[in-house]
Amino acid sequence: MNLVSTPEAIEIELKFGLRDCGVDRISLALEDLLQCDIGAQTDTLKNAYYDYRGVLHKHGVAIRTRSVGNRHEMTVKVRHVVESWLSRREERNIRILEPALDYGALDELPLPDPVITVIKNRSLNPVFENVFVRTDWPIGYADCDFMLSLDKGSVRVGSRESPVSEIELELISGDENRMIEFGCELADLLPSFMAVISKAERGDRLIRSAHPMRDLRPRQKRDWLYWLSRALDPLSGPAPDQAYLALKALGEPEALATFGEPIARSELPLGLARWMVELSLGSMRGTD
Repeated sequence: MNLVSTPEAIEIELKFGLRDCGVDRISLALEDLLQCDIGAQTDTLKNAYYDYRGVLHKHGVAIRTRSVGNRHEMTVKVRHVVESWLSRREERNIRILEPALDYGALDELPLPDPVITVIKNRSLNPVFENVFVRTDWPIGYADCDFMLSLDKGSVRVGSRESPVSEIELELISGDENRMIEFGCELADLLPSFMAVISKAERGDRLIRSAHPMRDLRPRQKRDWLYWLSRALDPLSGPAPDQAYLALKALGEPEALATFGEPIARSELPLGLARWMVELSLGSMRGTD
């Protein structure tokens, strides 16, 4: 979350997983789209996530501390019922003097009862951490402002580690559909896919050694789309055989003909991310 870019309590994000993309390639893609060079800011972010016996994760709550140099904040996120292909989470950010929980502030928050009990008992402990380099580009239009961020790093739990390489688009104000279209235009220029695994889920799966491809097989079209995303994610290997299986199960002959062979070779063909977003949008609106 970019503290300066989110004045509202609801965080709205669109995320793409990347391969073989760094700051220079994304800067060139942005220059091509915007026809100008925009400034970027890069920082190293150190995060610690807290839980107690999985209670927070079970109830859709994430509590973390974040350090950027000598600046620290505590963030509390509450997952909302899925309403679209975007990530929508209630979010609060609290300045702290050091990277440690401010229980006094947590006591004041309206959270699920089991989480309140854990907080009241002062039972939270750090369960995983991630360290990544974030590069931010502020994007502004007449009808939409958002922050584009490239995150490169990893989530670590003991000796287990999962790499992070993703773009996030976070709405500041205005029309979210404009932000989505820009995200798809950018993704068209990069080897990418619609990402659904959050850093919190990545850490939880490492804790439980819960490989995404060992989950129950999907039954609905939208779930096969999410299975495809998880199969393409480095947390799954990736798993090109499972990605191809998901693409086939989605029942989209044109997409299978276009993306099937590259996906089976563990490649990310251009256009895949846009197709996934548009299919997800159609599924959520009941047009599939």
